[in-house]
Amino acid sequence: MLKFKELNLTMKIVTVNIPEPYINAIDKLTGHEGLYPSRSELIRVAVRDFLLKELRMASNLSLYQKRTPEKKFDHENFVRVPVTDVDYGGDRDFKTFRIVRK
Repeated sequence: MLKFKELNLTMKIVTVNIPEPYINAIDKLTGHEGLYPSRSELIRVAVRDFLLKELRMASNLSLYQKRTPEKKFDHENFVRVPVTDVDYGGDRDFKTFRIVRK
């Protein structure tokens, strides 16, 4: 595993308040017989993984929004009603009804 200093990354100190049960779990995974050498390394890995996941999701969302621009819709004469209650990542089916006025 590459160390951050080998990558020439600048490290900053961040103070974070973490609930004690989290600290207990972190301590079980760190130290001489743990998976990580220190709390700091475990937290760096966790934050990195979280950021990669969130950035990937945000990128996919922005790509989706760019690929499917909003079509012009006549809101005065038509109404769109979702077919299901669940939105599957922006892939939602609608029924379109014409508004009838007396």
